[in-house]
Amino acid sequence: MALLLAGIGLYGVLDYSVLQRRREIGIRMAVGAQATDIARGVTADSLAMVLLGSGAGLAIGLASARSIESLLYGVKPSDPGMLALPWLVIVGAALVSAIPAVVRAVRINPVTSLRME
Repeated sequence: MALLLAGIGLYGVLDYSVLQRRREIGIRMAVGAQATDIARGVTADSLAMVLLGSGAGLAIGLASARSIESLLYGVKPSDPGMLALPWLVIVGAALVSAIPAVVRAVRINPVTSLRME
């Protein structure tokens, strides 16, 4: 359930970031950027946000491992398998939730986005 909520939250953040960058993306498309360039940029920004956040969460989690160890039964808090699986699921959810943001960014009409502001 927590991973589902994290995926929904990631979708909201990524979609909002594309909405905020609408003018920039419109200018890039008006200058001649291809849809693949826009998609690559949005995906790279999304992945950078996720990697930064997951790196910070991993660092905080490892720093608080001693206090968490009493809550776990039969699993070490620094077990690589237990750290890698949720991380891979979060990164996968981020990539899946980036798809609507990429589609929205590619469909931006440069003329409309430049007229709006």
